[in-house]
Amino acid sequence: MTESCYDANSIELELMWGWVVAEGAITRALRVLEVVCANGPQSLKTLSDQLDLAPPTLLRILRLMAEEGYVTQLPDRTWRGTMLVWSLGCAVNATVGVSALSQEHTDILTTELDETSVYAVYEQGAMTYAAHSEPTKPVRAHVRLGRRHELMSTKTGHAVLAWLDAGRLATAVGEQNDNSSPIDVDEASELMARIRADGFASGFGLKWPDLWAAAAPVFDASGQVVGALGVSIPAARAEELHDRAIEAVVREADTMTRRLGGSASRKTTLEA
Repeated sequence: MTESCYDANSIELELMWGWVVAEGAITRALRVLEVVCANGPQSLKTLSDQLDLAPPTLLRILRLMAEEGYVTQLPDRTWRGTMLVWSLGCAVNATVGVSALSQEHTDILTTELDETSVYAVYEQGAMTYAAHSEPTKPVRAHVRLGRRHELMSTKTGHAVLAWLDAGRLATAVGEQNDNSSPIDVDEASELMARIRADGFASGFGLKWPDLWAAAAPVFDASGQVVGALGVSIPAARAEELHDRAIEAVVREADTMTRRLGGSASRKTTLEA
């Protein structure tokens, strides 16, 4: 009887350990895929340093994903994501339901201002560019769809962060990897208070100091902030378009909010 109980317990422990190991492997593989796709072609060493994974372990994961069609190795021996990943992202973007809707508003902004406009969705603590429109003139801001950015690194991120709680703000302040002039929590709190009072974020970029941008938050039917519409303008044209750009971005963000079922004003949403 004792031996049978021991055998049963041993089997259960082995099964549980197997699940733990499998879950860790899945998490590691997904993290590898995210880094490969987010940062473009990279060498095994660069990826190993970023992911803190031993090169043999990382190479094994990359080869498995290559067999399934998610990544590929280029002739210079760097690794990048494939169009399969892109197609999956496009499918997700389409099912979210805001892709076509936000594209209408970025098209309106670009037609009106003749500058690059974007819609960035807030998800998993970061901003992802889900839609954009660009003018045809040669000197313009260029946006990569699908690129994720920290909340503190872009004006669309600021426009969203102003409506999140203090815990999320503190986390965002601690994530300022791309900011050469990071600010502390008190400074960030003051900045977010100004953005809430104004209803928009604006200023020159942290990652792209030659660009001026304005962004306004978009809310859903429950009053939760879900993203932000924004426009990016080369510094040489910023002063001329400053007021028009802010007015247009706020207007389109308000319109998109209403189309998503939102009706509360920004101040009412904050107080709730």
